[in-house]
Amino acid sequence: MGLFDKFSKTFDKFGYDLDGYDKNGYDKNGYDKNGYDKKGYNKEGYDKNRYNRDGYNKNGYDKKGYNKKGYNKNGYDKNGYDLDGYDKNGFSFDGIHIDTKINFDKDGCNKKGYNKEGYNKKGYDKEGYDKEGYNKNGYDKEGYNKNGYDKEGYNKNGYDKEGYDKEEYDKEGYDKEGYNKEGYDKEEYDRLGYDHLGYNKEGYNKEGYNKFNKNKIEVKKD
Repeated sequence: MGLFDKFSKTFDKFGYDLDGYDKNGYDKNGYDKNGYDKKGYNKEGYDKNRYNRDGYNKNGYDKKGYNKKGYNKNGYDKNGYDLDGYDKNGFSFDGIHIDTKINFDKDGCNKKGYNKEGYNKKGYDKEGYDKEGYNKNGYDKEGYNKNGYDKEGYNKNGYDKEGYDKEEYDKEGYDKEGYNKEGYDKEEYDRLGYDHLGYNKEGYNKEGYNKFNKNKIEVKKD
């Protein structure tokens, strides 16, 4: 309700408009048009998020999912233990299993989920590596898989399966088209077919002249 509405509406001697609401928007019982009182609770005692004045919903759980006794829907407290003092895996606070009465369960794993060798049920140690030294994604501590390549597909020497580095040059320094970083092939000719001095395999430069400054026609005449 805006300021204009407060002064433009007609109120009876008790201070209520034709719809039964006062200038602040509340009815005789103290509820607004949406059914909430000044503190934000409805007739049933719940707020807009469906929690009562004590902070619990109709099922008896607070916003974090715990009841008045401090247990969630699965029967565990904030520390993960049930009424009998055992966690979801059957271990007590001291690490004793409810079935085996020792520090290991039937599968041979302790409270933290690791066996005597230090591996969990999935076969990984605390750092996430299996007995062969690889994690669930198949990489060792240095970041290489069983084939010796990292996530980007390069080996320890920096080359991919085809033998090229990240700049796409092989061990000899040539790209897939056979040219080095300077733009020359193994025969030392560039992509246009000219050597460092500017001559092609036939011995002529771009202008068509050889080292003796003669073109093909002049060479034939000689």
